[in-house]
Amino acid sequence: MSDPTATAVCVFEEHRPFLRSLAYRMLGTLSDAEDVVQDAWLRWADAGNETVESPKSYLAKIVTRLCLDHMKSARVRRETYIGEWLPEPLPDDAWSAVPAGETGADVGYAVLHAMERLSPLERAAFLLHDVFGESFAQVADFLEKPEAACRQLASRARTHLKEETPRFQVAEEEGRRLSMAFLNAARGGDLAALKKLLRPDAVLYSDGGPVRAARRRINGHDKIARMYESLTRRKALPDEVREVVMNGLPGYAYFSGGRATDVLLLGIEDGVVRALYIVRNPEKLERVSLS
Repeated sequence: MSDPTATAVCVFEEHRPFLRSLAYRMLGTLSDAEDVVQDAWLRWADAGNETVESPKSYLAKIVTRLCLDHMKSARVRRETYIGEWLPEPLPDDAWSAVPAGETGADVGYAVLHAMERLSPLERAAFLLHDVFGESFAQVADFLEKPEAACRQLASRARTHLKEETPRFQVAEEEGRRLSMAFLNAARGGDLAALKKLLRPDAVLYSDGGPVRAARRRINGHDKIARMYESLTRRKALPDEVREVVMNGLPGYAYFSGGRATDVLLLGIEDGVVRALYIVRNPEKLERVSLS
């Protein structure tokens, strides 16, 4: 006779990577996602789940509802957050354990950032249907809303996110070339080279949390280039710089004392940089390692 507890553990662990991926894209940080998944496990373990027909859907509904509850309190905390709030950057191979088609990897960093402007229900409907492929009937069950309302939620989300969805995927080699060109121009304080690499209406977003960083977004290639020129004169160089690819974007990470201090990701379009995302908040860099 099989052990019900052992069976429950095996079933949950089979779906844990998918649930973690869903929760991360709902909440924007992996630590919050892992807390939600752990809470989902406790509910799964306490429930009489032997007769559940589709454990994956059952667990996805639990995680979705927990994320929606979490987002209510997160909204309040972010109203007092110092400066811009950016999602936690993760390397592209972070979801290697997730089955193909369930990673949500096509949600790039720009879209993940833009989703902060959506309502929690819009975000959930968009992710569940457009990204993770759930039917609207299933989404309606997860969100406990009429199916027609869920269609409207997803449609509004698509409209809001349209501008942030890249038209073309940047080739890896092209991304590395532009990333390194930008790094060299920035470290050399080369104002002309920086402006040439940036789109005139480029935007820089910076999240320092408790660490010093630009508190407001910086608009325009002239202001961004001048900021880097100024930083070159007064900022100490890091111990090491590594190329990175995170959430589908190329960039680089600074390390000092063996710890990541900065991650810069570049949103590239038509051969120039349209957006820069700088993350300095130490809590969001804990998983960025020299390896």
